[in-house]
Amino acid sequence: MESRDVKWDAVRQKEREILNLEEQYYLEKNKLEKKTLELEERSARLEKIMNEEADKMYLVLRKFSSPADCVREYFTDIENLRYHSNQVYRTNEIKLEEEKKNKIKNFDKEKIS
Repeated sequence: MESRDVKWDAVRQKEREILNLEEQYYLEKNKLEKKTLELEERSARLEKIMNEEADKMYLVLRKFSSPADCVREYFTDIENLRYHSNQVYRTNEIKLEEEKKNKIKNFDKEKIS
């Protein structure tokens, strides 16, 4: 009879451990989702700022009849900034995805053990 009680106690203990792991997992998942959202928002804000600055500069360059080389150089610089910004965004996005995968993998491992 006692062996049954011990088994049920062990089952209940394991159930509590799994519930705690699930809670930790969902907390971590929410943190990572917030980080992803913040990254996307920062990227969108930067893109908007670059577009606004490009529009302003275009008007200034037209107003002062700037040579084509100046205009081309400015917009090349803007495009380079966009490219590098996008590279950083993608790198951070990949890191967050890897972190999510690792959290899932660790959760599954701990749940099984």
